[in-house]
Amino acid sequence: MFVRRGTCVAVVIFCIYPPPHQLKKEYHFPQKYEVEGIVPVGEGAVFPIGKETVYTLRGDKLAKSVAQVVDVAFNPAGFNYVLVYSDKNSRNGAKVYDPAEYDREVYKFNSKKIGAPTAVAYTPDARRVVLSTNSNSLVFDTRKFEKPDTLPLPFPVRKLRISNNNYYIVMIGDKEVAVYNFEEKNLRKKWKFDDKVSDARFSDDNSEFAILTSDGILSLYDTRSFLIKKNVNGLGDGRAFAYNPTGKYVAVVTAPGMISVINLLEDTDREYIEVPEGGINDIEFMKDGAGKLAFNTVSAVDVKRLSNLLPNYNKLVADGADELMNEWLKMMPGETMEQYRERVNDKSRAKQRRLFEDEIATGLAGDLLSMATITLGKYDRANQMLSLMFDNMPSILLPVPEKSVSAFSNMDDIEITDAKYGIMPNDNFELIYAKFHNKKNGESYVYDNLDRTPLNFMQSDDDMVSIEILQQQQMEEMRLQELKEKVVEEAKLQNVISDHTNIAVDSRIETTYDANGKKILNYKVKFSYEVEPGFSAQEDFGPGKYLIDESGAAKSMLSLVQQALQGDFKPYVAAGKKLQVKISGAADATPIRSKIAYSGAYGDFENEPVMQNGSLTGISVNTKDGITRNEQLAFLRAYGVREYLENHVDGLDAMSRDYNYDITVTEGKGSEFRRIVAEFTFVDAF
Repeated sequence: MFVRRGTCVAVVIFCIYPPPHQLKKEYHFPQKYEVEGIVPVGEGAVFPIGKETVYTLRGDKLAKSVAQVVDVAFNPAGFNYVLVYSDKNSRNGAKVYDPAEYDREVYKFNSKKIGAPTAVAYTPDARRVVLSTNSNSLVFDTRKFEKPDTLPLPFPVRKLRISNNNYYIVMIGDKEVAVYNFEEKNLRKKWKFDDKVSDARFSDDNSEFAILTSDGILSLYDTRSFLIKKNVNGLGDGRAFAYNPTGKYVAVVTAPGMISVINLLEDTDREYIEVPEGGINDIEFMKDGAGKLAFNTVSAVDVKRLSNLLPNYNKLVADGADELMNEWLKMMPGETMEQYRERVNDKSRAKQRRLFEDEIATGLAGDLLSMATITLGKYDRANQMLSLMFDNMPSILLPVPEKSVSAFSNMDDIEITDAKYGIMPNDNFELIYAKFHNKKNGESYVYDNLDRTPLNFMQSDDDMVSIEILQQQQMEEMRLQELKEKVVEEAKLQNVISDHTNIAVDSRIETTYDANGKKILNYKVKFSYEVEPGFSAQEDFGPGKYLIDESGAAKSMLSLVQQALQGDFKPYVAAGKKLQVKISGAADATPIRSKIAYSGAYGDFENEPVMQNGSLTGISVNTKDGITRNEQLAFLRAYGVREYLENHVDGLDAMSRDYNYDITVTEGKGSEFRRIVAEFTFVDAF
């Protein structure tokens, strides 16, 4: 397949941005060298790249100079980075550095064994790094860099991209792009263009993939099929691009001194940013949700706040409706299965989904009518319809008898109430229902378009969970609730917990797709607990405690998990099946004034990737240094769940398990803030 397509510079400069709350306006970071590009670091930062090394935003070198920087990638958790370089003899090499210390080399790849490195990328979970060479592509762990796995090498690779869900790895050559299923290593799609490829990226939610070429064409693909969705043209020489976090906009460098910000849902909606200094090679949207755009110029790194970017309303409505539907699909207290079957069916489910979408869209729209200039259009005598035109929404046809049309001479006489709005595919709002009262003749009229095609018009029957599976899930949750009561009563009899500890369970079915585009159903089951203030110190983790046995509440919850996974949920604990476990651990803000001894019960940890307050970071704990920060306590409480599961749940070791940790240090002080939560996702469960 040949299509016309562009190119991109692979040199990087490092700079740390000030904390997001300090970026109130536009920021300019001048450099004393020629800036070749930028590389993202975490959620809200970038570093600049020069021809010979990587820098901080203050202009300090992170590593010694080389003959030529080829590529740079930072670990998303921030504890190391890889510099691919060419030496004075034009031989390529790659080294791993610690960004906290100047030129501290952590590891050097042996080019004689693996080949000459050409491109590098970390997985978004910070656990693996991919290094392409002139002979193959290798996947290493990010701490010891041992025993690499091998990926296909379809052509000489100069840039790598990995999707946020770790499904796909993209290899970019001069005029070729290949997307592989990262786990199975099978080719999903391959393109060859007439023009150089500048870049290829996934949207943050992994639903879309885009390729930019130097002829100024951005091609958008659906990631389920990798079939073309649309082309966006007129993008100059297509130097670089980036998705904004919502996926609604892309910023494209169309010339050395020009950036175009494009609304992908309505690509004639474009904003242009002129940068007189020029030299732009790289561009990145910061991921902190503040609409900040970072890019390099010839001798600086600039950050510009784009305050006029609108939310992705389609996504907000869809996500909100999903959450409300998850609650609506649950059995109500006291509801029998017969009553549930009568209430929840295909027809009632579709109707309720539409009601939720309209409710959310109306809330997001605000009072658009009060801000609209309304003018009268033509009257359709055959259908008795009067056209009303708005300057901020599509026009409508209002049912008005012909004898009453003359009373519509002045829109100031029209009072409009009970307005409801819907969202269109282009992310604009439309009026779908309203009552119109004409004060001139005292008559009222109703505009009712509630039966229009709703937002989920793109959702086929294939994307819906069958009623039979929903009923099965509700029956299993009922039995899970019964088991919970049994476990709780036993724990009370043993004085492990009291009535002041409340354990909660929740489950849902989610429709999604695997890395081969196949529809699958994931089964999510969440276990949590709360202990009433004043009783947490006795029934939950005490100050400085982290072992599961030291919390009656945690131990009781995990006893429920164990019995559930070895009981009604045992069919889902199947050999070879995938299980994702998200474990949340919390600690309070009570300061640790002296080192807490760590027993080593769970082993030593060095730069273990964890989510902390919404950002990926690395955490270390060992017996020598002990515990000095509350973050370490929160992590150990979370890791204790993994240790418990591995030692107490039969059959779990035969599954493909993926553990992720989410830790929080609360602002409040007290034992009620020390707790754990465990969420299990059985992948492709049905």
